[in-house]
Amino acid sequence: MKIVHGGVTAPSGFKASGLYCGIKKSKKKDLALIYSERLCDAVGAFTTNKVQASCVLINKEHLRDHLAQAVIANSGNANCMTGESGFENSRLMASAAAKQLRIKATDVLVASTGVIGKPLPIKKIVEAVPELVKALSRKGSEFAAAGILTTDRLNKEIAVEFYLEKKKVRLGAIAKGAGMIHPEMVVHGPRHATMLCFVTTDALITQNALKDALDRAINKSFNTITIDGDMSTNDMVLVLANGMAQNKKIVEKTKEFKIFSKALETICLALSKEMVRDAEGATKFVEIAVRNAQSPADARRVARSIAGSNLVKCALFGSDPNWGRIAAAAGYSGAHVDQDRMQIYLGRELVLRNGGRVMKKAATLNRIFAQKNVKITVDLGVGRYSATSYTCDFSTNYVRINSAYRT
Repeated sequence: MKIVHGGVTAPSGFKASGLYCGIKKSKKKDLALIYSERLCDAVGAFTTNKVQASCVLINKEHLRDHLAQAVIANSGNANCMTGESGFENSRLMASAAAKQLRIKATDVLVASTGVIGKPLPIKKIVEAVPELVKALSRKGSEFAAAGILTTDRLNKEIAVEFYLEKKKVRLGAIAKGAGMIHPEMVVHGPRHATMLCFVTTDALITQNALKDALDRAINKSFNTITIDGDMSTNDMVLVLANGMAQNKKIVEKTKEFKIFSKALETICLALSKEMVRDAEGATKFVEIAVRNAQSPADARRVARSIAGSNLVKCALFGSDPNWGRIAAAAGYSGAHVDQDRMQIYLGRELVLRNGGRVMKKAATLNRIFAQKNVKITVDLGVGRYSATSYTCDFSTNYVRINSAYRT
């Protein structure tokens, strides 16, 4: 597997575009389109927030047949908590794109991100759709990536290439997310800013295998990150597979499935880490590794608890190696924790053992927390399960951004 250029347009048969349609005051791009030459097998993972934007609910409807051919997304407005008109406007976005692309409206998926509670300026979007479709290009991924940004500073896109029985297969993706990030998504099926990820692939794969691969990928990537502990109303990951690589159809529990699944996990993890590095006001990227927990759920609880601790995040911003806050966050996580068995490492330095501190030079620990990349390891000593979470620090700039997000 190797990294290639092209983002969502790297796989065969995909085009993309992005432009400014008039939603953002900044006049930066605020509308994006991804289109496949062929109808795709499609699957989505969506926020578990009980408050959900109209685009989330409409996408669930459109994915009942597990098919899609395009994604249209706007930024600068979440179109959430906007009443019946919000649902009407999401459907209008889909139908406007479908009309220009000459496909069914139900084969268009919709996404919105931005301020909650503001009516969507749908007229501006509908009027821009003809130009958006005309601009579709095999080199359009970077423009689509720009069109979905809100408080992000950087485009987030990636593509990988690998071979399945001598057939070249590609996966590409774009994403956004810098604030209101604490994803907890589930794959669609029987079972405030936002994170969005759109994945394209030319792989030929069964619906069940695609669902399973996405479920595995998000639980090892997006569902492991937190920026501010706030779960969005609009979080989603959408995957479109058009089969144009002409590989033997991928099914579950095969070597080919493992290769595809690993590739999907790779791009999702890379993009999730980019979100954390690009977080609102962030100055540090932080990895929380939990080891030897009693269960996988316990390992995850502790990792997410520490990663989401405001006090830990403030200590990171201040380069204050306050490991007591880390221990406290592990203790209130709801996991089985034995404080006499727990060990905590800051970088490679052991700071807690046998229920008490390990003497270290203050300057040594200060240097660890002053770095741009910080690793914290918690060994619970009560089992054999592990989990990792990724987070950032809380800076004064984060407060400034979010104290005036609407104004």
